[in-house]
Amino acid sequence: MNKKQIKKEQERLKRERNEVYMDFNDKNDIKKVIYVSLGVILFIALVFVAINIFNGTWNLFTRANSPISDQGENRVICGTMFGKSDDEYLVIAYDFEEDENSFYPILKDKYNMFAQIYELDLHSGFNKTCVGEKTNITSDLKTLKLAEPTLLKIKGDEVIESYTTKEEIKNYFSKYDDMTKQ
Repeated sequence: MNKKQIKKEQERLKRERNEVYMDFNDKNDIKKVIYVSLGVILFIALVFVAINIFNGTWNLFTRANSPISDQGENRVICGTMFGKSDDEYLVIAYDFEEDENSFYPILKDKYNMFAQIYELDLHSGFNKTCVGEKTNITSDLKTLKLAEPTLLKIKGDEVIESYTTKEEIKNYFSKYDDMTKQ
């Protein structure tokens, strides 16, 4: 064989090898591509569902999905509780689902004209970082833990007062009762 024939033979072998790799006419190859694509889409959908269940935006045990409870006027999440534009304000932390008909929203509505009052949902997945088994009131978000309904008086980036029982919270707001009667 001469150089021309060897070169032609090498090019022919190269083309045949490339055709083997580029051949998508085989039905098994098409099925594999479809299965892989469906698997990727299914994985993304499962991750999306898991994230929404973990955050509490979807409740699988009721017919209707509840809206995100941390959105709304005068509602805060744990990470944005400090540093509000108001010089001094209050944060009422309670479980929105358990205490929906309780006196906390009534207190907020009644006394909001005397002090800026924000609400924090202890049940929400967004607030898991500051919910604990035992209450620990600090101005540091990493160590702040709320286990029960709590009223926090905040000035700047510090908790200056806290009330953790229903009676203490009622007593705090009772000082405004004389003002509401006028």
